[in-house]
Amino acid sequence: MERPCLAGIGRTWALFFITMTMKTNKYPYIEDWTRIRKGAGIWVEETLGLARIAGKDGASWLQPQTCNDVMALTPGTGKANALLDRKGRIQACFTLHRMGDDYLLIIERDRIGPLFAQFEAVLFLEEVAFSDESEGFDFVVIQGPRSAITLAALSEANSAEQPDLFPVDPWDCAPVLLREFNVLAFHLTFTGEDGYLLLVERGRGEALADALVAAGAPFGAGKIGPEAHETARIEAGIPKWGIDMDETTRISETPLEQTAVSYSKGCYLGQEVVAKLKNYAGPRRAHVGLKFAEGTCTRPTAGPVEIEGKAAGAITSCTWSPALDRFVALAYLERAFRTPGTHIEIQRSGAKGPIPARVVLLPFVPPADRKARAQALYQEALDRFEQDADDRDTVAVDRLREAILLDPAFEDAYESLGVMLHRQGRTEEAIGVMQTLARLNPDCIMAHTNLSVFYVSKGMIREAEEEKAKAAAIEVKQRRQTQNAAEVAAAERHRIQQEARERIGMFREVLELDPDDPLATYGMGMAFIQLNKPAMAIPYLERTTQIQKDYSAAYLSLGQCFEATGQLAKARSTYETGIAAAGRKGDLMPLREMETRLRTLDSIPTTNPSQNS
Repeated sequence: MERPCLAGIGRTWALFFITMTMKTNKYPYIEDWTRIRKGAGIWVEETLGLARIAGKDGASWLQPQTCNDVMALTPGTGKANALLDRKGRIQACFTLHRMGDDYLLIIERDRIGPLFAQFEAVLFLEEVAFSDESEGFDFVVIQGPRSAITLAALSEANSAEQPDLFPVDPWDCAPVLLREFNVLAFHLTFTGEDGYLLLVERGRGEALADALVAAGAPFGAGKIGPEAHETARIEAGIPKWGIDMDETTRISETPLEQTAVSYSKGCYLGQEVVAKLKNYAGPRRAHVGLKFAEGTCTRPTAGPVEIEGKAAGAITSCTWSPALDRFVALAYLERAFRTPGTHIEIQRSGAKGPIPARVVLLPFVPPADRKARAQALYQEALDRFEQDADDRDTVAVDRLREAILLDPAFEDAYESLGVMLHRQGRTEEAIGVMQTLARLNPDCIMAHTNLSVFYVSKGMIREAEEEKAKAAAIEVKQRRQTQNAAEVAAAERHRIQQEARERIGMFREVLELDPDDPLATYGMGMAFIQLNKPAMAIPYLERTTQIQKDYSAAYLSLGQCFEATGQLAKARSTYETGIAAAGRKGDLMPLREMETRLRTLDSIPTTNPSQNS
């Protein structure tokens, strides 16, 4: 058999095929990685454990011990959390979930003992009990955009009539029945993708994993190996205990500071250091991403790094990223080197020469967005429905059911699903969908209007008239609410502007005494923004950035004022300078916002001279 020549199949596609075959041979986990990114990757996790904190004083005792707000949790909800020492260093990190009056901790199994020892050292007369429940469960993880629909397939439930069947919000937890498996489900990500941690009776983990694979086969579900989910974890920028952080790591240096720290809860151990780093200079080093130059052949390894002959930090996790087609790493870098976009050359002992890389803001791969995926499924269903002249396309119905599973508050999806089912002659199902929507939002006019139509088709005239009357009453009420809302909004705008004028007078008095007061200059700028006078705000915000060169929020506001006044070139320059300042300080929220606005500006043509003023 003759081997096809490159010209016969297209040189570009042939080279692509050869390249991907080589990468598949070198990195055999790509197929598993694809399950995580496109379908659902499933594995039994051996390193995780479950701890329980019980007793009537559990919440009040935990509140000052950990850095997140325990008292804000309601049954079925959870949050990332951590135990710190007095210097703000992480002693244990975990997710904390409220189940009834007890609190469950998902944590590395070998960290439960040390955590309990530290807890017991500060337990006095409080009625609190600790227990390690790990031995009673197997821990099954499912990750990927089709995770929810895989669980629904195994549960054999109607997602459109039971929209809260599985935990919806991140960190939520609930008991779930998956056929013969009684499971405690936690909505957690270990890869950046949507997914769950499922706790099942000890010894039944592999059977549950096999059942999930069978149920999720149509959705690309399958078991995966550790290399695949480790690669996805690194691409998501998720730090791992013992690899990317330990007892010497300050929480302010890690992404956990964004999810595991409450700045409004009150006192806890290490709070003073965490607050000081947040409000002033930022941490000396911080966790960032390194994207290595395309074509780098040698896999970077963990360990200390030097840049320009100086100690610059350390690489902690490394992988070849299928998403970016290059090596990437998680690293801690000193303030001078960690500005996103910075090109650096890393010196490593034993290396033939410097390794080129670029500093990037984590994550390498953006996290999954449930609502965006639900919207895409909804749009696909509508497109199919428009082309379905015979009303026989059941795939459109399936897409809407999955959209509702991902976003149980998606009213348009319920309405479209009800209409499609009715058009297909499945009016009983359509009524069930609209009844669910009416329960979720009793003031949804379309739920009652559609119910009226569906009841008429079933000959249920009395029920149809009742729903029609409900729809009419809701419409009248909503008109009144809209009018009242407009009046309230106008009053609120007047109040805000009046307060802004008062603050301007106060700040002027301060600046007469001290023209270089950064809070007063920034306050003046923000007050003019509230008065919708961006041109008058600009001089004060510019002065703020001159007085305090790391005032990240001032750069963001100044850039927005330049945008509002059509000075796009100045806005770009301001954002670039602000991103560098925020990177040095570790102010991730304004940094991300400025990067987003800069990308938007970069997509705008600059042919108009006024945009370059």
